[in-house]
Amino acid sequence: MNIPLTRRSLRRTPPAAPPAGGRALAPQSRGSLITTVMIWVLIVYLAVPLQYFTGDLILAEADMAAPNPLARTIKLGLMIVSTVIVLWKMRLAWLEIRALNAFFLCFLGLVPLSIIWSIEPSATTNRYVSVLSIAVVCLAFTIYGWNRTRFQDVLRPVITALLIGSIIFALAYPQYGVEVGEGTLKNSWRGLTSQKNQFGILASFGVVLWLHAWFNNEKKWWVAFPFIALSFACVLLSRSSTSLMSTTLSTFYMLMVMVAPKSLRRFMPYIVSAFASLVVIYALAVLNVIPGMSMLLDPITSLTGKDMTFSNRSAIWDIIKEHVQLAPLLGSGYGAYWTGPTPASPSYVFLGRMYFYPTQSHNGYLEVVNDLGFVGLFCLIGYLVSWVYQSLQLMKFDRGQGMLFLAIFFQQAITNLSESTWFAVNSAFAIAVVTLATFSLSRGLLEARSTQPRAAPTGPRRR
Repeated sequence: MNIPLTRRSLRRTPPAAPPAGGRALAPQSRGSLITTVMIWVLIVYLAVPLQYFTGDLILAEADMAAPNPLARTIKLGLMIVSTVIVLWKMRLAWLEIRALNAFFLCFLGLVPLSIIWSIEPSATTNRYVSVLSIAVVCLAFTIYGWNRTRFQDVLRPVITALLIGSIIFALAYPQYGVEVGEGTLKNSWRGLTSQKNQFGILASFGVVLWLHAWFNNEKKWWVAFPFIALSFACVLLSRSSTSLMSTTLSTFYMLMVMVAPKSLRRFMPYIVSAFASLVVIYALAVLNVIPGMSMLLDPITSLTGKDMTFSNRSAIWDIIKEHVQLAPLLGSGYGAYWTGPTPASPSYVFLGRMYFYPTQSHNGYLEVVNDLGFVGLFCLIGYLVSWVYQSLQLMKFDRGQGMLFLAIFFQQAITNLSESTWFAVNSAFAIAVVTLATFSLSRGLLEARSTQPRAAPTGPRRR
């Protein structure tokens, strides 16, 4: 049956009982306080520099990157509780792992292998433990206290609280909450995060989640609109052109899905796939993976009057590409390049050639190639294709949820054209949100499929 695609059709309704022959994995619930608090703690401690909690507001960047006892305590505590939940729900955990994005599992396997050839094995090991701890927390979240809107119900409040806290913090302590550099840095807000681009990404998540809450009839307009305005204002205050563009295009996608005429609905999977392919092609053109591909984008640059480098970041990319040539197939090890502005780090070259330390490649796709080589890039592209495929599959059962995960995909795919958030340790809270979305998407699709009736036998069984 064709259901008209309107806001009313996306209204949240209580989950129906499994049909005859259905195989519900677990009863729907209102959620679990334990796993809710775990996600909130995870997001806050990854988004906010821990020095703000300890009172050490004035620290050198190198000191802020140093091992922190509080961070280790939080990480260990989350891993212990999550592991207990996973062992308790082992059968369900195994079912979800089997349904998980296969290329995400490839990434989790490739990273520890990169310790073997890493230029800084200790850094790779430490950062893999961080990523693994995030994955275990997200797995525990989706197997204990699950319901179909749990992803946004838990994520939206903590992101909103961080945005409100950032505004209060920047107004009360502008010397810490507002950047004091030149150019795009001047008067740009970073709030409670470590820098303006991270604040922009956080605010972008807020816009997407609150706009979806209104579209999906989870929140009334008079509740959602003030928070949409608040989140968008934070995007503007961050002065991050990347966050502004990713927010605009991801919200445009949601609007396009909502108002698409009936004649176009059957083509929506093809439209989404074409849009996703365009983003990936743009990323590959920036990387110049296939010589001559950049010519495909000449019309775009001519129309917009802007180059492909997002604020002329090509100088950073050129230095990274030089380093990639040292180990193009497997990379130099996950998280082993950006270990701090010290002479022992290969990234120290930026101080001599550009007179500043960027802390990241400012391109998530290039960052993956630098860390894990073209094998890692293959895993990333497979991961993105699987994300789009799973989201389109989920839309067949639950249009609202499928639309949300696709919106987050577009927001992150565009963000990574000039920021490094695809599993990048310098954007840990973005890793947490993306990983949580990956597990929640797989769990939602697994639950939807499990409640579908099995086909009745077509004839007598032969003896």
